Amino acid sequence: MSMFKKIAVWFAAMFAAASLMTAYAADPVIDQAKAQGIVGEQFDGYLGIAEPGRASADVRRKVDATNAGRLAEYTRISQKTGDSVQIVAAAMAEKLINNAAAGEVVKPGASDPWRKK
Repeated sequence: MSMFKKIAVWFAAMFAAASLMTAYAADPVIDQAKAQGIVGEQFDGYLGIAEPGRASADVRRKVDATNAGRLAEYTRISQKTGDSVQIVAAAMAEKLINNAAAGEVVKPGASDPWRKK
């Protein structure tokens, strides 16, 4: 990918981050699950359930809804930039993991375990 494309994807991801954080930051169920270490940001740009045994049905529904919204936004950006949804999501993942609050869990790589930030 050219440097220009990388920059364009990065800026699009930053804009998406602002949009996504605004849209989903107000969800108290997700916020509480993040604070408890049940849910966290993953390397692929989606929320993941770090502790499945502690995740209620409501938390699972909220995670699924949030991830569906993220997929829609990544797809929209992908269509604008011409990059794959995975590239857009990966750029977004870096931003989301970096912005995770201290004490929240993150999964920075596919083979990495969940860890507290």
